[in-house]
Amino acid sequence: MSARRLLPIATAPTPGISNRQHVTCVYKCGDQCAAPVPNTTDNPYFGDIATEISRRGALKAAGVVALAVGATQVLPATAAAQGSSAAGSLGPTGSTGGATIDTGFAPVAPNTADAVTVPAGYSSDVVIRWGDPVLPGAPEFDFENQTAAAQAMQYGYNCDLAVMFPMDDRDERFLLTVNHEYTTEPSMFREYDSSAPTREQVEIAWAAHGLTVVELASRAGDGGLDPVMGSYNRRITATTPFELRGPAVGPLTRTTADPTGTRVLGTLNNCAGGHTPWGTVLSGEENFNQYFGTTGTVTDPERLEALRRYGVSVSRSGRRWEEFDARFDPAAEPNEVNRFGYVVEVDPW
Repeated sequence: MSARRLLPIATAPTPGISNRQHVTCVYKCGDQCAAPVPNTTDNPYFGDIATEISRRGALKAAGVVALAVGATQVLPATAAAQGSSAAGSLGPTGSTGGATIDTGFAPVAPNTADAVTVPAGYSSDVVIRWGDPVLPGAPEFDFENQTAAAQAMQYGYNCDLAVMFPMDDRDERFLLTVNHEYTTEPSMFREYDSSAPTREQVEIAWAAHGLTVVELASRAGDGGLDPVMGSYNRRITATTPFELRGPAVGPLTRTTADPTGTRVLGTLNNCAGGHTPWGTVLSGEENFNQYFGTTGTVTDPERLEALRRYGVSVSRSGRRWEEFDARFDPAAEPNEVNRFGYVVEVDPW
């Protein structure tokens, strides 16, 4: 078995973001903090509005609803019956009327340990890794001999949102849906050349984006979870067809490949989301602008202004996807960029 390449976690952090390595900024969002501010209008930023509400305060206010809906799934059985305690308090910052939320465990103290740290009485374990088989027939992961066909059947890269549903018809079985927000190509391939990626590398990255739906089974003995080749298992990638709905559908979403403007290929940079009361998963696309670049020239002033407002490059992109699929090139397919940045709804069932 080939050795996996270690992630570059010892590289210098991004200036102004002390807890994030610069390679993460480059591949997660196209290094937007280092780019010119795209919105030059007088409209207020969401960040300006958000300063009036602390993140912790908003979470606490929403926690009443979250606990009412999902307490039996999220908290230990004893926690729901306990009253407020100092150990479980979120503290005065962002509190609502002095109320506290009891988490049911003592919070982990800040530390610099190079390890996943969990509260006393809890444990952590790896459930599924990049490249692990998801679909029947998927090969075992081979770092040195990756293919796009294999990756499309294997677990994707860089997880974000994770939603787990209990399977009512199967004891000790669960259905996990996970976002694969972005790819970090220098960590995925040896001797990766960002200025000249190969088609296979690009197509592997397409297949490593999106989402995974995988069935999990409780492990006998220790209560852990193991992936199984369940009938619900799916891989959703950057080339999976989606139906586009809503008021945005119209002339600005029509392309050469899709004159109706309603059939989008793939989903990219899936970040925050959650589950709905009817059992689907919502996943928001962000930082989609970084995937677009042009090998040609965009001269129309109105089009240039729209691309600038999106933060889309009118030169080559960092990943060079436009060299392998014209839909990522605004000079060749002006409306494709308008077909991303949506909330994606996935039915894992």
